[in-house]
Amino acid sequence: MKVAAFDFDGTLHHPNSDGGGFRRADLEAIEAWRAAGNLAVAATGRSRAALAHGMQGSTLQFDYQVLSNGASAATGDGAELIFAYPIDPDVLRAAIDTFRDQPGMAVFGTTIGAVDGVFANNTGDTSNLTAHFTRMTEADIPDYTFAVVPLWVPEDDQLRADVVAWAEALGGVTVAQNQTYVDIMAPGRTKGAGVLELLEQLRLDRDGVELYTFGDSWNDLSMHEIADHSHSFRHSPADVQAATHNVIGSVAEAINTYL
Repeated sequence: MKVAAFDFDGTLHHPNSDGGGFRRADLEAIEAWRAAGNLAVAATGRSRAALAHGMQGSTLQFDYQVLSNGASAATGDGAELIFAYPIDPDVLRAAIDTFRDQPGMAVFGTTIGAVDGVFANNTGDTSNLTAHFTRMTEADIPDYTFAVVPLWVPEDDQLRADVVAWAEALGGVTVAQNQTYVDIMAPGRTKGAGVLELLEQLRLDRDGVELYTFGDSWNDLSMHEIADHSHSFRHSPADVQAATHNVIGSVAEAINTYL
């Protein structure tokens, strides 16, 4: 059995590309991969709702979804949860209390359901990842089950580093980072852990699976570590490139050679 795990943003979704943010060749390659009897799995920091929003209008289909940096997983259409590891709501409250007025950053909360929240945004901008989020306050927290606390720091590298240090000092959480987001999850949750748990839930013996991973940033390293064939990209940070077997220009460039 061949299983390919794909990061979404920066790997498959490129806002400036054709096909509504997707390269047509990548979509065709994944379709051919699945038609050959292989599994295609999303492995993304996005929530179930945010991934559905990002895929709108495209022909992209997955067999399964590993979501929220491994904090949850769902069926390929996102209709049914397979597992979920909520984060302690007090972590979200701490982030709001600490950063609600911090210039240059935003505080979000993504859930295991159909609604994600924005609790503060002092960036003067709106990310295409979060433009559809619902405005929330601390009073709304008990009404939802949150999987990730994403902290968006789009411009200030030093502030982002300070946010990472703050999150890691909380203890009892997992912290993941890509180029502009710092994501906080329940302890032990990573993309790699999510992919392995999905295989277990599907009763697929890891030794009987040839695992291919595609991801462009630091939050993909955990799944690259467990892959038989790992792929970063020429736009990936240098340390991410160094941690993968292959550095490629596009998903299609690589996956077509494995069919």
